[in-house]
Amino acid sequence: MELEVKSTKKKRQKQRIPSVTGFLSFIIAIFSLTGLNIALIMDYDEFPDFFLIKLPLVGLILGGIGLFTQKRSRLFSIWGILICLFIYIFTFLMFGLAWSINPKP
Repeated sequence: MELEVKSTKKKRQKQRIPSVTGFLSFIIAIFSLTGLNIALIMDYDEFPDFFLIKLPLVGLILGGIGLFTQKRSRLFSIWGILICLFIYIFTFLMFGLAWSINPKP
């Protein structure tokens, strides 16, 4: 019977490089969320269309493309998609609940 000698060297795990489109999706989502927060804190009267509709849509598209890349990490793509979806759900709930308030019966 032969005994196998275990090597003392630790096996290096290959770190996966994030995809460019996934990383861009994440950056756009963070930028959009920051713009939305600034618009809410500063109490702007006009609707921040750029930060609520256009940027998250671009982030969703880039995140979707980033999910289908081969041999790349999809972590930033998933985070970008989730943050963009959060922005859309937040906007829908904010306006939906605001319209449900009836100040004058």
